[in-house]
Amino acid sequence: STSASTKQVKPVQMAEVKDLISLIDFRGLECLNEESGHPVSHAIQEPMSLDDNVFLASDCDQQLLINIRFQQTVKLHSISVKALSPENAPKSLKLFINPINIGFDEAEAQGGAQTVDLSPEQVLEGAVVPLKFVKFQSVNTLAIFVGGNYGDSDKTIIHSLRFYGCPRDGCDMKDWEKVKKSG
Repeated sequence: STSASTKQVKPVQMAEVKDLISLIDFRGLECLNEESGHPVSHAIQEPMSLDDNVFLASDCDQQLLINIRFQQTVKLHSISVKALSPENAPKSLKLFINPINIGFDEAEAQGGAQTVDLSPEQVLEGAVVPLKFVKFQSVNTLAIFVGGNYGDSDKTIIHSLRFYGCPRDGCDMKDWEKVKKSG
């Protein structure tokens, strides 16, 4: 006969799903086709991202290619994009996990890990949009391709860009409810 093990197993301490701003490596933050007076840092770094008069804007056309590096490997759960001008708001985001030297041609041609279609309402509110969490379990760098905007305007504008998740070392999905309610 077999006896059941009586060993007590301690539960693993899990990290909360939270805003990942503290884990972004701002030295590795870049955006291709950003207007020099309106860089990507305006949409991500606080307190600038909280000021509606400060924003990220595209330069030559409506496309943006944003590259974000995290200080450690993260599990990315959701994303939030806020743009106060509907005609300049991004229609969708194509996300690439741990890309190497991705440019506009590759971003347009390749499928990416996920394409997030955004409604004008979601962008105006800065709604938190869940990602296919299973695909974003080991993210060191993230490239975000914005191919167009709602007004087919030459300028895409993003007031705030937020990432939610946790360090890969521990992530408790029950904490997602807190993010969903606060977002």
